Amino acid sequence: MTRIAFHLAPALMLAYGVVRLIDGRDGEHGPGPAWTVGHLIFLGSLLLYGGVIAGLYRRLRAIPGGTAHRIAAGVLTATAAFGLATFIRVAVVDIVVGLRAADNAEKSVLADRYADVPAVLPQAIYEIGPALFMLGLVALLVQVAVATPGRTAAAALSPALTVLAFASIMLNLDLLPAGAVLIWLALLPFTREQNHLPTSQTGRPQVAAR
Repeated sequence: MTRIAFHLAPALMLAYGVVRLIDGRDGEHGPGPAWTVGHLIFLGSLLLYGGVIAGLYRRLRAIPGGTAHRIAAGVLTATAAFGLATFIRVAVVDIVVGLRAADNAEKSVLADRYADVPAVLPQAIYEIGPALFMLGLVALLVQVAVATPGRTAAAALSPALTVLAFASIMLNLDLLPAGAVLIWLALLPFTREQNHLPTSQTGRPQVAAR
């Protein structure tokens, strides 16, 4: 299931980007069926990125390393997971707003009303949370690429491709489909390598030291 997430997460992100482009043909995005369907697809993509984070953490746990290696893996995983949780909240709020709003003006009003829901964290945390997901994912890819013995050039390029993808999306949301393709290319080397990881007697994948 983890390997499937590495493929499906960016694939659903690509699908969301395409639906978003269709939704914006009239110059506005939502509310309406395209907005709702697109955000449901995006929510599915975000949930699958949880599998991507878990897969990268599992790979890091399988790589021999000292205390610093393990602590870094745990901190980066927690950062990415927390950021992802706030991103999922954004998608859920957008779905609710889209379903309740009658027009774009009401959508904006409702979005402001739900900006700090649930009110368990400062609104600023909700605003920077998605960025923590992006930074955490890139940092995990960097650690995996650096720590993996016999790493390939493709794996070493994965963090750069992911940075380029997120930068493109932040520059213009219409570039979501292109960004999703870049993220898929970034994750692809790790899905292939996972298929060849030797397994210990406990069933835990391990990477042989050089």
